[in-house]
Amino acid sequence: MNTHSRSTGIALLTALIVLAITSALAYALSAETGLAIRRTAGGAAQEQAREISAATEAVAASLLKEALEDPNSTLHGAQRWARPYGPVEIIPGYLMEARLDDLQGRFNLNALVSADGRPNDIARRTLERLLQNLELEPQWAAMIIDWIDADDQPLDGGAEVSRYSTLTPGYRPANRIITSTSELLAIEGFDLDRYRRLEPHISALPRDAGLNVCTATGPLLDALSGERQWSSAADGLQRNREAGCFPRLEVLRNSLRDPTEFDALRSALGLSERSRYFGLFGYVSSGRSGYTSYSLLRHEGPGAGQIRVLLRHTAP
Repeated sequence: MNTHSRSTGIALLTALIVLAITSALAYALSAETGLAIRRTAGGAAQEQAREISAATEAVAASLLKEALEDPNSTLHGAQRWARPYGPVEIIPGYLMEARLDDLQGRFNLNALVSADGRPNDIARRTLERLLQNLELEPQWAAMIIDWIDADDQPLDGGAEVSRYSTLTPGYRPANRIITSTSELLAIEGFDLDRYRRLEPHISALPRDAGLNVCTATGPLLDALSGERQWSSAADGLQRNREAGCFPRLEVLRNSLRDPTEFDALRSALGLSERSRYFGLFGYVSSGRSGYTSYSLLRHEGPGAGQIRVLLRHTAP
């Protein structure tokens, strides 16, 4: 090969290498730009979802104030606040679905331990019966109490730091009131299947939140009365609730095996016919993207007329 041919080949090879590098850089730049655009679009969509969720909070607050305006009225599932909302197109391209849940119609896990740090025996027995009604092991009540109470002395069937520290990796129980029912998944052996069965019937609220019998679930009502009567007649319970609060406190009293126990039960769990704490669960969809939202709402009480947002969370 002569010198001219060799030079031409080297030049061609150099040009090919430069073209390959340029193409690679162009592809990388295009990919990075596309990713940046998608990130920006995704961030904008999530921000839009947050704004829609905030607007839905305003609608929920209006419905709750309507239901709670009269301090002497009951709060129940036949009122407008309890109806699912949507799906409805809030703005072009964005659909919103939402529902309000009365969190005081569930068993408050923080009621298991009194303000003085001692276990609430009536609350424990109620939770044990609720677990049995859901075909779960009643000993989880002791495990949950030990997770919440401040001491390091395990109850019979419970577990404290002496147990959790031996796990791999080791950790400590919370030893404080919980802010989310999902904390149960941190308890040794409490798996996702158990949590899914129990979650619709429990809440994590301040100790003094109370329990609204008008919206309590059938298995929880059975746990209060000690009889399998409400969940076994779910259709009848639903029909009675279409007309208003059911069961009223007096009806629940008469359903107990020993009606004289009602006052102790009412004191231990704060039984009532009204509520202050609500969960707003929402879903915003736009094209192929979807965002879930959760807001914890609290009614500030008679005369205040205000619904306060205590917690807000939005996620893809």
